[in-house]
Parts: sequence; structure tokens; C-alpha cells
Amino acid sequence: MTIRGPGEPEVVVVGGVHGDEPCGVRVVRRLREADLDLMRGVAFVVANPAAVDAGVRYLDSDLNRAFADTPVDGHEAKLAAQLRELIQDRVTLSLHGTHSQPTPFALVHRSHPRQFDLAAQLPVPYVVDHWGVNEGAMTSCGVSIDIEVGPQGTEQAAVAAENQAYAFLKLVDALPGEPSATDPSFFHMADPIRKPPGISHEIFTENFAYVPAGAAYASVDGQKLIADDPFHPILMSENGYSDIFGFRGTKIAESLEKAKETIV
Repeated sequence: MTIRGPGEPEVVVVGGVHGDEPCGVRVVRRLREADLDLMRGVAFVVANPAAVDAGVRYLDSDLNRAFADTPVDGHEAKLAAQLRELIQDRVTLSLHGTHSQPTPFALVHRSHPRQFDLAAQLPVPYVVDHWGVNEGAMTSCGVSIDIEVGPQGTEQAAVAAENQAYAFLKLVDALPGEPSATDPSFFHMADPIRKPPGISHEIFTENFAYVPAGAAYASVDGQKLIADDPFHPILMSENGYSDIFGFRGTKIAESLEKAKETIV
């Protein structure tokens, strides 16, 4: 961890929660060395350096599922306990790469409504509440926002991660200026979409695009899979997960005010 700016850290920027997502690590390391006119103390953190050095997602268990209060043994569980103590009283941004969605989007948790307020002001077209799914993520700790910035391991994702980090630091008054205006749509992420075993998998839909009941959304070895109910796909890809395509989403609102009404 490197602390920059005046006084004790009030803001945290995190990369490398998953060791095979280099975009956030690159940004954290660049910002540590950059000549920034910081107006608040900021902690720049590479969350799982051992996994980053090994080029793997994690060593013992997924760090972004280890932030629940239930103690668990292992390398990532110990890191989660340390990070939870750091971020619980500080506004935090965590940067991630993805196999599925080229456009950056924010992940928030309805247990902390202020996450919605901050995410709505970042330059992302979609804000996703993952309450009930992937519990134990960093978003369960205080005012912490995850952003999926783009295709894992690409220059596109690295550039997007840097843009999001600068926008976040401006938003929380750690840097002068204001982030670009945004007007995101809000979704809730729900059940996983199972991936039947097979040799060839293909996706027919785009993430966040409405899929009506009766439409083919994917195929396995040439056999089409048909939606029983309508949904909006989230984190859908052929190869992002071994056992699922992604998640079923529901559009909950077109505005922050309406989105927050759903979490009261």
C-alpha cells in the first residue's frame, strides 16, 4: 500500500483483487508515481500481489468472495480481513477486468445506498446491484464500488481503468475538477445462467440488451438455448466462467431516484 496526499488516507483505490486482471494493477502503480495535485489522503493498493506475480486469479480462494464476516482460513481470507479494516470507513474504488463486457459498468450492493449515489456520477452507462448474488464481495464493506472496465488483459481495459480512477478521484474531491456527466441505467443481477457441458459455446445476445421469452440467447454444440422468461444478460460470455454463461438481470430503473426506491 502507498499513501499519497495530505494527512491520513480518506480514499482508497484498489487493483489486483484478482491476480489475472492487470488493468487495475497498472493504474494503481502509475498513480503511485504520478505527479498528482491530491487534496485528500489516498491509499493506492495492489490487493493480492502474490496472485498478481503468479498471474492467477487467486491462490487459495476468490478474494472478492472473502469479505463476509465469517472467518475463513487461507491466503485470501487473511488479505480480506486486512482490506476490510482499511476500507470500511473510507470511500473505495476497486478496478476489475472481464471476459464479457467491453463497456465499463459499476457493481454496487444495496446494503450501502451511498454506493448508488457515487456510481451514478461515474462515467459508466450501467450500474448493477448484485445483492443476493456473489455475496462476500468488497462492495459489502462500507462505501465501496467495483467497476468492470473492459476485456481482461487488454490495452482498452487499462485505459478505461485509468479514466475511471481519475473520474473517481475527482468525484470524491481528492483531485480538482469534476467527472464527465453520466446518466446510467440501473439493473439487479440475479440467478446464474447455467452453461451445459459441450465443446462449442456461442452467445447470441449483448450484455444489458433485453432478451424476450422464447428467444435463443446461446447455443451449445450448435443446439440453441431458449429463454423461458425475459431477462437482461449481465457478465455473459462463452469462456468467462467454466459452468455458467453469466447472470440473469432485471432492469430496475432509468434514474437514480427510481433505483433507490427499489432498495428502501
